[in-house]
Amino acid sequence: MTNSDIQKFEQRFKDLEAILKDQQKTISKLNSNLSQVQAEVSQAKEKVQEVYSKNVTTCKSCQTEYDLFSHHYSIGLFDNIVYVKCPKCQTAMPVDPKEGVKKE
Repeated sequence: MTNSDIQKFEQRFKDLEAILKDQQKTISKLNSNLSQVQAEVSQAKEKVQEVYSKNVTTCKSCQTEYDLFSHHYSIGLFDNIVYVKCPKCQTAMPVDPKEGVKKE
């Protein structure tokens, strides 16, 4: 091996080390972004679960799961009492405006 070959080899080695450092920085940034996305997804899952628990219920009688908005009705003209009826067995359940169907 000549001196010129050794210098080319050393230069190529330095170039590869620089590329490796750049890739490590990129991986570090990607890991940071991944952690942030995972935290945001976790928060979104919590919000979806919260909305789901307020807007979907399970019938106490027949265990059918259904959406409150699709099956609600009001009673009386001036009250805010709202009920939902199970689409399968027609069991009526009162709905709290903030908490949804009261869980027992």
